[in-house]
Amino acid sequence: MKKNFWIKFSVFMSLIAVVLAIDLVSKYFFYDKADSANAIAVIPYIINFKRLPDLNYGAAWGIMGGKQVFLIVLSFVFLAIFVVYYIKEKNKSWLMNITFAFLIAGCVGNLIDRLFLGGVRDFIQFAFWQSFPTFNFADVFLCVGVVLFIVYMTIFLVKANKKDKKENVEKSEGDKDDK
Repeated sequence: MKKNFWIKFSVFMSLIAVVLAIDLVSKYFFYDKADSANAIAVIPYIINFKRLPDLNYGAAWGIMGGKQVFLIVLSFVFLAIFVVYYIKEKNKSWLMNITFAFLIAGCVGNLIDRLFLGGVRDFIQFAFWQSFPTFNFADVFLCVGVVLFIVYMTIFLVKANKKDKKENVEKSEGDKDDK
């Protein structure tokens, strides 16, 4: 295989490891070791780290609370989709590598919590919007990964559309030459 592929793949795997480590280490220090009574102002008036009294047994905003088996199966399904799409995609651009590293690591980070703890450790909250659900770095990486995937697909579709138009123009010019 090409050297460029192995460089991108190594960066891809390293990024998954780093993102997953950020998630798991932050959960350990800011959830497992934190005092639930006090919030830590990370960026005053904007972001707090605050340990909740209990795990999140649902998904975003606590939806599907208590449906851990379903959420675990869903996580495995999405993880499989991410991996299969990544493997089948021929153009492993840097944007694609970063996108899928974020999606895979974010999914695995929350999946580890669900499998070993029965729920997800959330500790990041908006200081200015405390009714917004508390979340963790895996959630952040998943959201960023989804946005990057939208950007990636937009770029891919625009390039494919330009290529199709160019081929159609060349074909129609070739047809004119034949007459």
